[in-house]
Amino acid sequence: MSNKLSGANFLCSLLLLFFISNTLNISAQQSKSGTITGRVTDSQKKAVYSIAISVEGTTIGEYTDEKGDFKLVNVPSGNRIIVVSGVGTKTIRVNVLVEPGKTTRVPDIEIDNSVELHEVAVEGKTEARQKQEQAYAITVVDLKKSYNTVAPLSKMLSNISSVRIREDGGVGSNYNFSLNGFSGNQVKFFLDGIPMDNFGSSFNLSNISVNMAERIEVYKGVLPVSLGADALGGAVNIISRKDANYLDASYSIGSFNTHRISLNGAYTDLKTGYTVRANTFFNYSDNDYKVFAPIKDLNNGKTIEERWVKRFHDDYQSMGIKFETGITNKSYADYLLAGVILSKNDKDVQTGAVIDAVYGGVKSKSESMIPSIRYKKDDLFVEGLSASFYGAYSMVNSFSTDTLARNYNWLGEWEPSDTKGERGTNSYTDSKIRNREWVANANISYMIDNHQSVTLNHVFSSLNRKIHDKVDPDNESNKIPQKLTKNITGLGWQVKYDRWNANVFTKLYTTSSSTYKIINQYKEDERLDKVDDDKTNVGYGAAFTYFILPKLQAKLSYEKAYRLPESTEMFGDGLNQLRNPDLKPESSNNANLGFIFEQNLKEHTIFLEGNFIYRDTKDFILKDLTEASAVTGYKNMGKVLTKGVEGGIKYQWKNRLHAGANLTYQDIKDNQKYEENTGTYVGNGKSENLNYKRRLPNIPYFFGHGDIGVQFQNIGLKDSELSLDYSINYMWKYYLSFPGLGAKSTKDVIPEQTSHDISLGYTMQNGRYSVMLECTNFTDEKLYDNYRLQKPGRAFNLKFRYFLK
Repeated sequence: MSNKLSGANFLCSLLLLFFISNTLNISAQQSKSGTITGRVTDSQKKAVYSIAISVEGTTIGEYTDEKGDFKLVNVPSGNRIIVVSGVGTKTIRVNVLVEPGKTTRVPDIEIDNSVELHEVAVEGKTEARQKQEQAYAITVVDLKKSYNTVAPLSKMLSNISSVRIREDGGVGSNYNFSLNGFSGNQVKFFLDGIPMDNFGSSFNLSNISVNMAERIEVYKGVLPVSLGADALGGAVNIISRKDANYLDASYSIGSFNTHRISLNGAYTDLKTGYTVRANTFFNYSDNDYKVFAPIKDLNNGKTIEERWVKRFHDDYQSMGIKFETGITNKSYADYLLAGVILSKNDKDVQTGAVIDAVYGGVKSKSESMIPSIRYKKDDLFVEGLSASFYGAYSMVNSFSTDTLARNYNWLGEWEPSDTKGERGTNSYTDSKIRNREWVANANISYMIDNHQSVTLNHVFSSLNRKIHDKVDPDNESNKIPQKLTKNITGLGWQVKYDRWNANVFTKLYTTSSSTYKIINQYKEDERLDKVDDDKTNVGYGAAFTYFILPKLQAKLSYEKAYRLPESTEMFGDGLNQLRNPDLKPESSNNANLGFIFEQNLKEHTIFLEGNFIYRDTKDFILKDLTEASAVTGYKNMGKVLTKGVEGGIKYQWKNRLHAGANLTYQDIKDNQKYEENTGTYVGNGKSENLNYKRRLPNIPYFFGHGDIGVQFQNIGLKDSELSLDYSINYMWKYYLSFPGLGAKSTKDVIPEQTSHDISLGYTMQNGRYSVMLECTNFTDEKLYDNYRLQKPGRAFNLKFRYFLK
């Protein structure tokens, strides 16, 4: 540990010395620069949002905010020209005299938006496009044109190359997010840069409406220091809508008695800066779709046939609200917001980890209350210094109920059981898991000059878990408090020029856990021992990008990454997931090499993207079946090697036609040649790993997505749009277990699958009113993901939306 820490301190010291020397060297240059501020309005003196403002002859640029304001920092002193441009506007050039060390306020700039679109040469790029051009391997999904879709956020992510959303069933079912072969907690989720680890099971991607977000950023591998997570395989950052004043309400009804309600809005007083933002949702479904299931004879437990049956114990209901209020755009704060997340869900549990395990009375639910505070200020005390802070206290209660002494089959028939609890021996429970977690994220960044910046980020989390079981109040294991504390500190340096930019960073990970282990299980001297453990790891990496041509960009990134085990992996979930307090942190050498090409030819746009991935992982945490396939658990695998390639293409003609496709191939193999045997019945020593060089089971390795859509303007009504969209998802078959042991013909496989979705939408009054009819899996294919748990067949959904801005 001391060697790792000394190495980290040396690297941090070296970076800090470099930053200090650079700051001293350029202090004289900074004193020769100034700041330009101003506001852009239309002919009615109303603020204009997202207009590009740039300094001619430099790389300095910005977009106007909701109040029409802009701020350009570190502008070289002297006579300068700022360029004001945007879609549907005439380009304006304004002369400005910039004085050293001072802020120059220009009079309001009035733009003319009467020019036709085809006459405009647009200068500047959207925020989503700018994110796409970062050195990191990142895919950005702009959601503004997807607000009429019925699908939740999780469905939008499944259209990205290398991403696979694997579900256990219908609405509210457990889902697994896979990115480049990494899945579960190996991939982190954020909301506006805030970790979602502590949000609870009810406030997740499968429940949140698309209408809540402006865009999604998917980092494939290396993460920015500002996110500050211990992600091993990447991250998903959901960016909320920044509209100052709007109301967006929608309601959808669909097959299997499915209902989704979403209400999103914001109000901002442009004079005082007072802001209120709210995002709410409600979801319900009977999930009574048909599955092709094995029917067991309850007398002898043998399967007598397979047939189509309805799910009969799978109701799901969830609701939640994210509320924030405070001030924005003040001299002392860009925003200072106090907020709270309230959410809950109630879920009937129909099956275990496989379709053979069928239940009629198992239930789970959760309740979350998370108060929080957020603060951010650019140019704090001095120009170029920015600071942000997020703090929250998460109160999440999870309930699991399994008290019936019954055995069910898929016909809904049951017979009394000798033991209480449907899930097997020792499953009898009516428990409450009480999680309390403090979370804080602090970030400081400083722009050294026009080309360099430094960022320091720290994330702290401390979770305490207590368990109480009504039917087993004297259980000794539930009386032992469990605790998991993490600290992640990141330091990064960025250099940015017109044709290239680079990032170098280091991260320090520390974790402290307190739990219990069962010693000498199933023996006369079985006992519980309290276990405390502390771990420290140091990671590092770099990302580089270069524009080979103005429209062709190359990217290269590398990271020595660590991922610390999560509380649910170490402590279990009290229902279908077992505990494993012996889990070790994962570590991986991750490398990405990719390219982006975009070409605009008058009314046609073509976008190409490709990426090569390499992951050499040690102590890979794998989710595995245990106890006769009824429940799951996590375990470490010695070494796993991942190699993959992905690619995508998008095409758009005007605003009338769009099409796209992507493919992903990932070869994920067990790379541990010998296994260490310690404390086993066969003694200690090494043995040959029979699965060496075998592909990991239950992970898809070849899949793809395609879509095409057309839009027609002013059909039936003025300012209306009719849209027709089609999408296809494909997945090649893969094994459920290692194929090397035994005959391949005896191995269960997830079969090759293809699903088709189609939708028809109509908007009126420039999007104020919308209606969308959608049919998913319209060919009614049998679709499977995790351990052949069948997903819904053909389903219809109708969505109504009202939008006011």
